[in-house]
Amino acid sequence: MRPLSALSSFPAFAIALLCLFLASCGGSVDSPGAISSGNPDPGIALVQARFRTPPMGWNSWNTFGCNNSEATIKSVADAIASNGMAAAGYQYVTVDDCWVGGRNPTTGQLYSNATTFPDGIQALAAYVHAKGLKFGLYTSAGTNTCAGLSHGARPPSYPPGVGAGSLGHESVDAQTFANWGVDYIKFDYCGGSLTAFPAMRAGIAATGRTMYLSINPYSANATLPTNFASDGTLYVPAYADMSRISQDITAKFTSVTSIIDISAADAAWAVPGYFNDMDMLEVGNGMTADQDTAHFVMWAMMSSGLNAGNDVRTQSAATQALLTNASIIAVNQDALALQAVLDTADSSGSLQVWTKPLSATGTRAVALLNRGATAAPITVKLANLGLTGAVQATNLVTGASLGSVSQSLTQTVPATGAVLVKLTGTDPVATTGSLAPQTPVWSAVQSGSVAVKVGPEGAALPVGTSATGAVVVHGTSYVDGMTVNAPAQIVYRLNGHCTTFQSDIGLDAAAQGAGSVDYQVWADNVELYDSGFVTNSTPVKTVRVSVAGRNTLRLVVTDGHDGVTGDIADWANPSLVCS
Repeated sequence: MRPLSALSSFPAFAIALLCLFLASCGGSVDSPGAISSGNPDPGIALVQARFRTPPMGWNSWNTFGCNNSEATIKSVADAIASNGMAAAGYQYVTVDDCWVGGRNPTTGQLYSNATTFPDGIQALAAYVHAKGLKFGLYTSAGTNTCAGLSHGARPPSYPPGVGAGSLGHESVDAQTFANWGVDYIKFDYCGGSLTAFPAMRAGIAATGRTMYLSINPYSANATLPTNFASDGTLYVPAYADMSRISQDITAKFTSVTSIIDISAADAAWAVPGYFNDMDMLEVGNGMTADQDTAHFVMWAMMSSGLNAGNDVRTQSAATQALLTNASIIAVNQDALALQAVLDTADSSGSLQVWTKPLSATGTRAVALLNRGATAAPITVKLANLGLTGAVQATNLVTGASLGSVSQSLTQTVPATGAVLVKLTGTDPVATTGSLAPQTPVWSAVQSGSVAVKVGPEGAALPVGTSATGAVVVHGTSYVDGMTVNAPAQIVYRLNGHCTTFQSDIGLDAAAQGAGSVDYQVWADNVELYDSGFVTNSTPVKTVRVSVAGRNTLRLVVTDGHDGVTGDIADWANPSLVCS
């Protein structure tokens, strides 16, 4: 146990309150164990998130496939700039596959198809920029693009993309794209190599130009596990701003719901600045109006990129209204940038309640999703969300006020449809003392749940957690703490009332010598601490950071880029000093 003198930098009143709360500074028999008291670990150099909210734009593939052209892209840019989509937040106009004419054998640089993109990509990017929009472009991590891979037996001149992937050319392609004025790169796998993703990220950094990197490890890659990083195959948050998590979407409701399920399983991987991409939107491409609404609502709730995939030049008024619904978009673009988690579901899994906290204290976005074939009532219980006091409800799809809510809210939801509600009440707010018995506003754990040990023994556990017998790091048993299987994240409201967060960190004794994790502490999605890789041989570290003026605290334990086996990690005696 470290000496309590290491806490000398804390205010005296804080130490007194902390000891009183933990009942351990005097060695109480009710809660024996160590408390966090080591010298603060400086952590490693912090890299701030490049993009704090998901991207919004349009992509050519779902509507045009290989039948895109310079003229088509210009007309789409014209439409987005003038029909209200740009004003609603849609920025990127992205040319997908089939633009490539080939690669110059001398310079190694790509060039566009002279028939379909006669003025070249640089001129097209300039046209899009002149509309006040940003320009996106497709490439692949293979020798061919996906279209070229599909038709590799044809002559190299058709279709575009044969022999024109970026594998082995990542640096030169990144520089070429930067020279052309590209703002967003869609980087497909296409049977290539996973090494191309970090190589492209490094290539982008070397150019000095800010370019959003959206990758797809799944295209022509049937062997990649659904939970892409669980076996250490590819830790995508290190190499991309956003990554696809599934095979290609289709304009069928079963495709939409299957991707929702995959995204739900991957929620704990979405650290600040990295988002799970659920693929381009199929809104306006043939599903029913209710299905389109459910599709758009859930993409917004899951903090996926919102890349329209329909023909925005001829879309219906209903599609236009849905895609530009400011209240739904605000849920997607909320500054807290959390992904929705499943709150409740009926026994068949058809009637579901999905929730996510929003940045404004006391607010929740709640999606009532009906995956069944008949309309049905769906109920959200306020106790499950931790909301108290007078709670007001608003339908974010229609804008209608649903009035004051007590205990629960029930809405009839159409078959294969959704209702999106904003609830505003009073949140649980963290206070001085141990965090272990306090209720977070959001948590995501890929495996298991947040397991909590509290002192004194037998004290109440926070909502949504389970009990753990002990928190033991390197043979030291702590008074209280939280044990998680990485990846895992926990978010608390601070509301500007706290000054200091402290915790010891290390792999739990249950890891039995295995595992490799990375601890991160974020406040208002600004990174305050990063431990670097922590293994069983890493001595216990003490995290102590200022959270003065911060509204939220986000505790992250993610994988050490080698798979999640044995990644059982502790926040040992986590505590706050608050006013």
